[in-house]
Amino acid sequence: MPIRIRTAVEADRERIFPLQKEIADLHHAGRPDLFKTQPRFYTEEDFSKRLNDPDHSIFIAEDETGSVVGYAFCWVIHNKNHPTYIDFDCFYIDDICVLKSCQRNGIGRKLFERCKQRAQEQHCKMIDLSVWSFNKEAIAFYESCGLSERIRRMSLML
Repeated sequence: MPIRIRTAVEADRERIFPLQKEIADLHHAGRPDLFKTQPRFYTEEDFSKRLNDPDHSIFIAEDETGSVVGYAFCWVIHNKNHPTYIDFDCFYIDDICVLKSCQRNGIGRKLFERCKQRAQEQHCKMIDLSVWSFNKEAIAFYESCGLSERIRRMSLML
């Protein structure tokens, strides 16, 4: 499946809605005690801010017909003058999403590689992300991309 990875434009905000719905459904199914069934759609203003912020990146995966089949939202976190950490920049991947019907075709890996390239361009020390424990497929995917667990966040439900 020929895929093109490109930087998002304003018109992509609504084109990613079906993918955001799939993510909302996945999270709700995994943790209905925490997640709503409604997707998190970015407002025009929020999407535009991210597009115009040099620390933020949004990448779009398009198939040969020009349909959006995946995306990645990421940004640089500047750790400066932190009381514990040395100074460094971290590239944070907030979200990589590929349409369920298009998964296992290398699209997620292409998006991840574009994120990695951007992190290197930004001179980041590391790539960081969070993944829910119930999302075993995503964990396996990220591990296959070379990521490993750095910190474990734990909860006690009351």
